[in-house]
Amino acid sequence: MELKGKVILVVGGATGIGRAAAVLCARRDARVIVGDRNRTEGGQAAAECGGTYIPVDVTDEGSVQAMAASIDQRFGRLDALIHTAGILQGAYVPLEEFSLATWKSVLEVNTTGSFLCARTVVPLMKKAGKGVIVLVSSGAAVGGSSSFAYGTSKGGVNSLGIVLANALATENIRVNVVAPGNIDTAMKRSVIAADVDRRGTGDLEQAITDSHLGAPEGVARLLAWLVSDDADYVRGLINTR
Repeated sequence: MELKGKVILVVGGATGIGRAAAVLCARRDARVIVGDRNRTEGGQAAAECGGTYIPVDVTDEGSVQAMAASIDQRFGRLDALIHTAGILQGAYVPLEEFSLATWKSVLEVNTTGSFLCARTVVPLMKKAGKGVIVLVSSGAAVGGSSSFAYGTSKGGVNSLGIVLANALATENIRVNVVAPGNIDTAMKRSVIAADVDRRGTGDLEQAITDSHLGAPEGVARLLAWLVSDDADYVRGLINTR
């Protein structure tokens, strides 16, 4: 599997699965762009993979457009988008207490952000003559979630991927959705902590150990493969551990 020379944008690449994917793609000789609103860790991630950092707020259309314009100016095209940006709020909050503000915030980042980034980079892929969009969803979309908003938002990402795949097939742009399970990220650890807190019993570190979390690098290997030419025949939703 080669990524040599490919221009790959990893949105949400400052931490977690996104960072692992950015680093791995760079090791496989891709030119990596890290897009993230976290300037400190985003810059560090870009430095780690010898790539470019571009600040972006995926909920802001203008910010996403500015990111795409910067990519166009620097590289003239984009071969692949790996979209991992996401938030989880409202873990274990009962339905009658779940605020509309939390609901809107999560869907805006996870679902609308995926839409805005995908829509905005397609013209850059057309310049390359082909492209790959990989959206990162979650097993929570089909297996249940600790947050009403998070599970719903990731279900939206699944559906968005299906619609995009059908709409962009004639443009030679392939779309896949990857739904990770229990992966060792700061987000997942925060959910485990919320569960320990609501139960009022148990040790956080033991709860983390008992969760048997997978390494972000495991998902990163799948993401890096999906944006390679070796995955040209792969379609649809892919679930991981």
